[in-house]
Amino acid sequence: MAKQHLINIAVGPVQEFIASARKLRDLWYGSFLLSELAKAVAGQLHAQGCELIFPAITDPKDLNPGSPLNVANKILALMPEGSDPAGIADDCRTAFRKRWQGICEDAKTRAERVVTLDQQMFAAQVADFGEFYAAWTPLEPDNYACSLERCGQLLAGRKGLREFSAPAWSGVGKPKSSLDGIRESVITGYTTSGRSAFQIKQGEELDALGIVKRFGPWNHPDRPHFDNLAQVAAEPFLAGLAESAGQDSDTAALISSLPSANELYPVRAERPPKTQPGWDGWPWETGPSTELLHPAVFEAEYREHAVNQAQDAWNRVRGVLQTLWKNQGHPSPYACLLVGDGDNMGKTLDRLQDMQAHQKFSRELENFARAVRRTVSDHGGQVVYSGGDDVMAYLPLHRVIDCARAINELFRQTMEQACAAGNVDIPTFSMGIAVVHMRMPLHRALDLARAAERMAKDQGRARLALVQSKRSGSDIIVHGHWYEADQLPPLPRRLTLYAEAYRRRLLSSRLAYQLRAIGKECGNAMQWLQGPGGLEPGNSTAAEALRLILHKQSGTKKIDLETALAMLAGQRSIRHFSDELVIAHQLSGAMELAHMPLPTD
Repeated sequence: MAKQHLINIAVGPVQEFIASARKLRDLWYGSFLLSELAKAVAGQLHAQGCELIFPAITDPKDLNPGSPLNVANKILALMPEGSDPAGIADDCRTAFRKRWQGICEDAKTRAERVVTLDQQMFAAQVADFGEFYAAWTPLEPDNYACSLERCGQLLAGRKGLREFSAPAWSGVGKPKSSLDGIRESVITGYTTSGRSAFQIKQGEELDALGIVKRFGPWNHPDRPHFDNLAQVAAEPFLAGLAESAGQDSDTAALISSLPSANELYPVRAERPPKTQPGWDGWPWETGPSTELLHPAVFEAEYREHAVNQAQDAWNRVRGVLQTLWKNQGHPSPYACLLVGDGDNMGKTLDRLQDMQAHQKFSRELENFARAVRRTVSDHGGQVVYSGGDDVMAYLPLHRVIDCARAINELFRQTMEQACAAGNVDIPTFSMGIAVVHMRMPLHRALDLARAAERMAKDQGRARLALVQSKRSGSDIIVHGHWYEADQLPPLPRRLTLYAEAYRRRLLSSRLAYQLRAIGKECGNAMQWLQGPGGLEPGNSTAAEALRLILHKQSGTKKIDLETALAMLAGQRSIRHFSDELVIAHQLSGAMELAHMPLPTD
């Protein structure tokens, strides 16, 4: 009797797509591109009569190029009885290469409007790029879990047998790519307007992969409406501006008087379409980028572009911005990168007893991935990648805590559905958030976000961790449960509570640093007792912390004992408590800038 086989395919490389990103648009397109290649493989498996397990699709159109479906870099399927596994794998490899070649040709056609390319080197680098690994094993009808584990082991072994060969092109005397320095640049010159192209900076060198990322499908509906962290960091200021413009016609008129992007960049070549879905008071389609709202960015752009016929337009922008800064304050230069994934997902999948349960689980994960996109968008951010249980996104500072809480709750609800009939433990979610300066290199920001995620998992999983990285001083990292634990409220609730207290002027901006001084004098550990009248300090550190909070208010308002004890409830480390206050103070500043309403008493 002919056997059926499970086939597991992995495509890549994953890290190289991400590590070489310098701008958010590069980061998004690297993830989008990897999903498109995986989708081509899944589509070929489906065309060969295989039953897809991951992704578990309900509509074959989801596998079409450019569809909203995000496919992870691993694909699992059940092959028909009597099929040739090696032949199917070869056909999938061909589909992978064909999709990659088509994407590259499309990008090259667009790039040649502004740059001239070394055609031979471009073709050689395209042919050299890409990873495709496949493994298969016979399906044991009565032991799906064992077959799945065996197939995973074979794929891991195949990935360990990597093939290495010398480059198929000569790089002697050629400059390296500005993005990662791995391959030589394929750019040999510029057209008349090339040096002012939106996708490339003057003096920047790009290899074939860089060309593909920069000149990819800018008209795709999922293309981010942020191109860099400066635009994300400007969102709290923009939200406050929207509030002011709704109440003050002078502010609205001032914004409408901004010159167009064509006036500011009269020789700039092709620009991507704007996809900003938010407040329509800013001239998204024709006006300047919101990154100019940052004084440092404006001055840099002014020095470079305020020449000849564009100088008058740039002077008009300066006049508008100076008025806005006077009335609204300056934007914060900080934005957030968020990464997260499910905990112990492999163990959960191993406990699924049959393929149908695995497919149901996969479909629920796809529902989660789709819903995450809406959730992040609703909070003013943009998803870079959302496939399976993995999430990567960037968000403005004033909405990041609410969004993190919403994503975790969405994952919990999804997993309850996915595991309803599987008799398995419901997986939890861990997340890391990096609060970084807009000038920080993107790879460094991603490293920080991943470090925060590892911290959340190392502390026991089902947690949130935040790292604040300012341009001066050491990084600050805090972590905590999503839900109440050991009499300590959830970390998102604590940060929100502290931020509200700062906004109500109940806390001094210097409080956190004064608490650290107490820790040096009295020790770091705080102890609390449950007395007849409620929570009471159990040692000198706790007593001094409570005393300081009650006496170091900001402004004329004074914090009451009940509120102070609510802030200290469950806190065991005065240093960790002070670190949470430092981050909450930064969050409160962004919330004020955005004119976010305070909860009513």
